[in-house]
Amino acid sequence: MSDGTLTIEHGEVRLNNRIVPGILKSLDVRGSVRFDKAEKDSQSGKVKTPLGWEDADVSLVMQLVSDNHLKPTKPPSTLSCYEKLAELNGIFRDTDKSKDPKVYEVVNAHITARGIERVVFSGLNSSETNENDIMLATLSFVEHLPVIIRKENQVASSDKALGESPDKQQKEPEKDSEIMKDPFTSGLELGIG
Repeated sequence: MSDGTLTIEHGEVRLNNRIVPGILKSLDVRGSVRFDKAEKDSQSGKVKTPLGWEDADVSLVMQLVSDNHLKPTKPPSTLSCYEKLAELNGIFRDTDKSKDPKVYEVVNAHITARGIERVVFSGLNSSETNENDIMLATLSFVEHLPVIIRKENQVASSDKALGESPDKQQKEPEKDSEIMKDPFTSGLELGIG
């Protein structure tokens, strides 16, 4: 279940139907392998065993420009880059009814190509240079996998690490008819006793 839709296209970012302040400058998606690091006896260093994939990180770099540097708009707007930053901060620091960060469905070809469907806002970094009335804001998101999918992936990863197929069913051992015979009745079948 999600708390809204994050759409990223044509140089703009929308949260549901609301345009997020700023001009999209870049989008970055990072995925990495999760390792179990263990020390081995009589060896220096740690042994890394791959266990699966970490949740992917998505970063959006937005340029915030004060309106007095832009072309006139209708209706006229006079927001400064700092007011736009405050608006960005307020939009993504919002929580759901349980006071948890919101989960967003993602609409973006790049992110979808990486297999990511939902994200959770994880941070906002802002910076400025000596240019007047221009700031950069980096919005960070983490891939969100519902608990059921996460557990399925963990089982599949652990089975893979053990060299077993997750859908492989163990066969019951075949019963040896000689071993399973009753010793008191087996003699009767042979005509003894």
